[in-house]
Amino acid sequence: CAVDGLCATACPVDINTGDLVKRLRRENHSTLQNKLALITAKNFKMLEWGVRTALKAGFTVNKILGDKTMFQLTKAGKKIIPGIPLWTDQISHPPRKHVKNDEVELTSQAAFVYFPSCISRMLGTYRRKEKNIMETMMSVCSKAAIKVQMLNEVQGSCCSQIYSSKGFKDAAAFTANTIITKLWTASNQGMLPIVIDVSSCAYTLHQMRPVLNEENQLKFDRLRILDSVEFLHEYILPKVTVKQKKGSITIHTVCSAEKMKTVNQFIALAKHFATEVMVPKHGGCCGMAGDRGFLFPELTEAATLPETLEVKQNTYDGYYSTTKTCEMAMSKAVSQDYESILYLIDECI
Repeated sequence: CAVDGLCATACPVDINTGDLVKRLRRENHSTLQNKLALITAKNFKMLEWGVRTALKAGFTVNKILGDKTMFQLTKAGKKIIPGIPLWTDQISHPPRKHVKNDEVELTSQAAFVYFPSCISRMLGTYRRKEKNIMETMMSVCSKAAIKVQMLNEVQGSCCSQIYSSKGFKDAAAFTANTIITKLWTASNQGMLPIVIDVSSCAYTLHQMRPVLNEENQLKFDRLRILDSVEFLHEYILPKVTVKQKKGSITIHTVCSAEKMKTVNQFIALAKHFATEVMVPKHGGCCGMAGDRGFLFPELTEAATLPETLEVKQNTYDGYYSTTKTCEMAMSKAVSQDYESILYLIDECI
């Protein structure tokens, strides 16, 4: 089980085997493992820096020794330590630049708080795109005359999914309480809605109330947290004019969007900015579930096969989704570059 929980939406009695697997993971962690996870959670800014540095080093190695070097090194390493992530062609260079609040016009009158996910901050660049995903979000908002403010001290901020999905209860609770405190302050005590650019992270934020302390539960109840799809559909769509539509595109709806019931909004966005939209009949979980594709590439290969066979029957002008890791899995499967829906809108308005 990839622990995405999408199975529950198809189950007549709503059984979620993903939750079962997460519970088994929690029960199997030793005291030492939980303590180490909590240490990383308390020092997530350093962890984020370490991952960004490691990714940059990997690209440097490939540049010097050849494009397949890191793949071969990690493939060999997995034979010794199975937990080593596999380097793939879909890994993107960390964004070279973080958007700062002083680059955003009139942030004192911001209408929204933008929380760029840690995935976006580490893997938020796309092939043949000048802007990273954070810059693209800001560009879309600017064109729609909507003022947004970047979350203060965004480095080191996380939605807690990395810990909750692995069953590290204490680390997940610490991270969840930390981010809610930050969002509460940034949103002016719940006055401003919060937008996040990755659907799976939005879903995690929506579901974190049970692990919050009593004070933060009260804060959580007053926060409005929007996935990028909800934000684009509700606030951007009515305010922009389409200058040029894409021709034909296809989309991949991620598990979290299915569970948040934002798929229809995603399709509506796609149809508004493209002449023809192909929604795969065999679309479903890509098997990535965060990191599964780096550890078990055969899982994503099998999970994406029905949708891949359908998509490959034609060539499209664009391929879009709403979660970076799922976009990576689909890009590898289809041999086309899947991008965030933000890029479609930015290029059309």
